[in-house]
Amino acid sequence: MERNSLSGWCILRTSGGRTLALATSLAAAGYEVWSPVRTIKRPHGKRDLKGQRTTVEINLPILPTFVFARAACLPSLAHIAGDPAYQHPPFSIFSHAGRIPIICDASVAGLREEERAAAELIEQLRAAETREEQRRIKSAAMNTKREREKALRSERHDFAIGSLVSVDDQQSLLGMAGVVEQSNGASAVVAFGGTLIMTIEAWRLKPHAVSGASTAS
Repeated sequence: MERNSLSGWCILRTSGGRTLALATSLAAAGYEVWSPVRTIKRPHGKRDLKGQRTTVEINLPILPTFVFARAACLPSLAHIAGDPAYQHPPFSIFSHAGRIPIICDASVAGLREEERAAAELIEQLRAAETREEQRRIKSAAMNTKREREKALRSERHDFAIGSLVSVDDQQSLLGMAGVVEQSNGASAVVAFGGTLIMTIEAWRLKPHAVSGASTAS
């Protein structure tokens, strides 16, 4: 692993239901890990005489199956991955084309912001005094997200042929760099290696910020 990659993040993969359990378990063992979380309210129990049910709060991963871990921990994590003797939920270290992508802090800024926005939303819902007020808050949050995406779609995003990009909000391509083969401002043809070539809306792409890469073991 390159020296300048130590401050970046590698990606651990696990099952969706074990995402937060893995992050909690590794954090308790002293590893610097992070998986973005959102809290939602769900109905619970039987309906009362007014036909309403109480609600409970549940923490859910924003990116199920993904846990970020500091790249400096890679040797240790590679040693314990999937070893039941360490009593962590089973996981693997994400690799692509024989290498382990190392993600810069700048590359997870969008996820940090999404986690912050989710925390702000749940605080607003907790403070709401009526169900109608809660519905208005949820509707406003959804409209804000749609307006932001609409504004991004209306902008032109040109990428130079041969430039390195990543996809901002597609889990299956998280951490993977692609090379722009064609770009027309509205979309781009991106080669991710081998036969994986995709046409992606340009507003979903961003310059790929990488700290370095480690050779997979």
